[in-house]
Amino acid sequence: MYITSKTERRASRHASQQIRSHFSAFRRSQLCGSERSCSRIILLLGSSECGKRLQLMSIQLHNLKMNSIKEIYGSGKPAWWRRHPMALQIGTTISCNIAYFTDAGFTRKAATLSMILLGGASLYCFFNRQRKINMRDLIVITGCNSGLGYSLAMHCRAKGATVLAGVREISALPNSIAAMESLKKKGIIVHQLDITNEQSTRDFRDKVTSLLKERQLTLRALVNNAGVMVFGEFEWQTSNLAEHQVNVNLLGTMRITREMMPILRENHSRIIVISSHCADEPLPGVSIYGATKAALQAWITAVRVEVDKYNIEVVSFIPGGFITESNIMKRTRLHFDEMLEYMPDEAKRFYGNYFTRYAEYFSSVSAVCPGNEGNVKVLTEPKIYKIFDNALLDVYPSAVYRYESWRYFFYRILFKTTSTWMRDRLVQRFVAMPPWKTNEQ
Repeated sequence: MYITSKTERRASRHASQQIRSHFSAFRRSQLCGSERSCSRIILLLGSSECGKRLQLMSIQLHNLKMNSIKEIYGSGKPAWWRRHPMALQIGTTISCNIAYFTDAGFTRKAATLSMILLGGASLYCFFNRQRKINMRDLIVITGCNSGLGYSLAMHCRAKGATVLAGVREISALPNSIAAMESLKKKGIIVHQLDITNEQSTRDFRDKVTSLLKERQLTLRALVNNAGVMVFGEFEWQTSNLAEHQVNVNLLGTMRITREMMPILRENHSRIIVISSHCADEPLPGVSIYGATKAALQAWITAVRVEVDKYNIEVVSFIPGGFITESNIMKRTRLHFDEMLEYMPDEAKRFYGNYFTRYAEYFSSVSAVCPGNEGNVKVLTEPKIYKIFDNALLDVYPSAVYRYESWRYFFYRILFKTTSTWMRDRLVQRFVAMPPWKTNEQ
């Protein structure tokens, strides 16, 4: 039905203007006062063709309102609560304390306490601010074949960042294929990287440079995660095994960081180095690994001061133990075979079946690693990701971010506070190695 009457056209224009004004008010206020605007729009609707179109507009307005409600209250809590839970909890605690002291007659103490608590809360909120990340931010992570590197790549991609994952090997092994397919399926860019090889690190740097230019990205962080661990007493480990740990854990991290320094300076990026509790408390059985991590921690401490003037931030992240969810032990059986092959006859006679029991103990642990099962596991502990987010996003980062279980925390405190004799006994209890027995015993 067409509107032909001059009066009808005038009325239609008037109704349209009113509807547009209420629609604009609705868009500005979103939820506040929108019910009244929608009701007045419905009253203006008629039975004409114009009225039918206005009815459709009212339905669209209702859907917009419902989508807004779902977006804001989707988690069941108001947005203001989800954004500032800690500030609200602190504010509630302060209010309750002030009310209590005031009611008890301690007005001056209440005022002093309120100033202290408010100042502390303000400082807490100021120094715990975090940046946001999106697709324009590039996060580079090394050692993403499995374990922590693989999990962090998935996590950063889920948060919306562009992720470049460096992998040691792209082979036909089942676990390697599964890892590559999983990473690529999530939109993660995969590139081969051997941090012990100069040319490989240069190629990786060129890949980062091309990504930044082609996609107009900003390098947010370089996460140095690649590392290797060899279990076994110091005397057993061959020169090849010792040098490999030093080359990967220490020199390799230095090598890739040095190659990336021009890009890090240009983008004012953050360097996150995955360290270990073995850097603080060296443990028997991983003496060389602990030495590389301790040296790495010393390097981090010095470099943090060196590059601070270039607006580059350096932090250390200690994630705790998760050896059964990574490939770090997948070559354990081969390592012990190499140790036995190069072990002198005198050492074989001295250690006897102790070496065999030691090797069997760790080989049984490595048997449950994902590299031997043909699959890749994602770390399931949410607190690891929360602490990593702090290391990645804090506006004012700490020097060290640490995740550890209560058992780790308890033993770490005891290691630092007890005597040397007691500390050594606690270490033996902590690592729970096979007991030493000679052939005669």
